Amino acid sequence: MEAARRLERQTHQPGMHGGCLRRSGILVLWTLLYRGPSKHGVCDPSLGQLAAWSGCARSTVQLAISRLEAAGIMGHVRRGLVVAVRGVARWCQWTSAYLFATPSLWASDTESRSAEVSDEKNKLMDKRKRGGGRELTPDEHRLLAAKWGLGDAQMS
Repeated sequence: MEAARRLERQTHQPGMHGGCLRRSGILVLWTLLYRGPSKHGVCDPSLGQLAAWSGCARSTVQLAISRLEAAGIMGHVRRGLVVAVRGVARWCQWTSAYLFATPSLWASDTESRSAEVSDEKNKLMDKRKRGGGRELTPDEHRLLAAKWGLGDAQMS
């Protein structure tokens, strides 16, 4: 938490409300670290639970999670299954798993980022909402696994 607060102070820009994480990012990170893990050590609370625990709106929690991911502090894996609806296979998400990186692995360019989300990321998110996303290649899977310290784990 101290490393996240230090990052927040370092990336603060005059005239802006906070740095790259903002207050909501710090709140959601604290909630994930201290309230999120179950007694079995799995961190997979729903957005609704995170919102209730942190005292933020669900949409604020979503933005905070995207800022935490952009800073390289954590990532999340969407877990779901394929369901047949009227003969058509659909992928349905049932939960997310949250993975945390050690502070030494956080993105090194965070001090050069502004507190606002880039236009490119907004365009990409809009494209994905319209169904223009694509599957990750095996090389991209390996890079993500290496980034999060999963070694040669198979990601699907």
